Amino acid sequence: MRSSYLTIAVLVITASLLPSIARSQDGYALDDEGRLVNFERDIAPIFREHCLECHQGDEAKADFRIDDRDNVLDYLEPEDSDSSSIYSDYLTAADEDMLMPPRAHGGPLSAADLSLVRVWIDEGAIWPEDFELNVDALDEKETVAVAMPSSLVGRAWAAQGFLHPATVHFPIALLLLGGGFVVLGWKWPAVGTQIPLACLLIGALTSIAATAMGWSFAVERGYGSWDRFDEAMMEKEVFWHRWSALIVTILATIFAIVALVSLKNKSPKWTATWKLGLLACAAMVGAVGHQGGEMSYGKDFYPKALRTLLGQSNEPATEVEKPLTDEDELTQSTMIEEVVAQ
Repeated sequence: MRSSYLTIAVLVITASLLPSIARSQDGYALDDEGRLVNFERDIAPIFREHCLECHQGDEAKADFRIDDRDNVLDYLEPEDSDSSSIYSDYLTAADEDMLMPPRAHGGPLSAADLSLVRVWIDEGAIWPEDFELNVDALDEKETVAVAMPSSLVGRAWAAQGFLHPATVHFPIALLLLGGGFVVLGWKWPAVGTQIPLACLLIGALTSIAATAMGWSFAVERGYGSWDRFDEAMMEKEVFWHRWSALIVTILATIFAIVALVSLKNKSPKWTATWKLGLLACAAMVGAVGHQGGEMSYGKDFYPKALRTLLGQSNEPATEVEKPLTDEDELTQSTMIEEVVAQ
């Protein structure tokens, strides 16, 4: 129902805007190709203001780049806005988790902006090949105010999420450190129990806090709510990141309880159990942390570090086209002859 109302509003405003938008110096509304909307003048500013911050370069969220012409056109069906994913599945989505830009970042677009995008697509989604949408073209703009929760509990929950970037590395470091001392304890038993035990107990407690902060901060960053299990959400990397982190937190808490029981019972079996559990948590938290790094800094972040260490170019390796073999050339010639014969 909400989507229907929004569509009607867009159509009404489109009708009211068409006579006045995009007039040339000669006073005509249409350009030389008979189009009302000009990408550089009308659409690029919308993309810059509302999309470029999160969807540019190698660090683009969800691997969608608004500054990549071909990437954007993959989400469009020229002359059919209703069938264009970027318009129907994101810009006008009824699902809050699919809506772009998210409400936490000033979404949805105004009806006027949606009208311009709709007309642009229906007119063929023309994006000049020589026009680049990049960060250098960003204009100074005021920060969009994020909608504030009305209740005190809601505001407290939202506010504590901002501590996630500052605190999430603390439990990661502790669990990794504890796992490291378990390994050292095989050689030097004196350091193999008390230090890992302290790391596990403190790491489990802080991981609970960091996970809670992460789930709150995800909404602020536009990653969507936590209680979705549909196919679209499960395709997102953030889905697996948040649930992997939760699993690590649960396991760390369980093994912390096992460690406390082992202290009381002086049981070698329980002690071995929590130590092995700590090693598993250390391995998992390393993988989750690696994934978080890629989400924050881009897929090429760690490969770039390796290339830097090896003294190689920091440009990602590109696939080199292989020369045609004699067999390939013969096959290609045969195909050409068949086409010509037809």
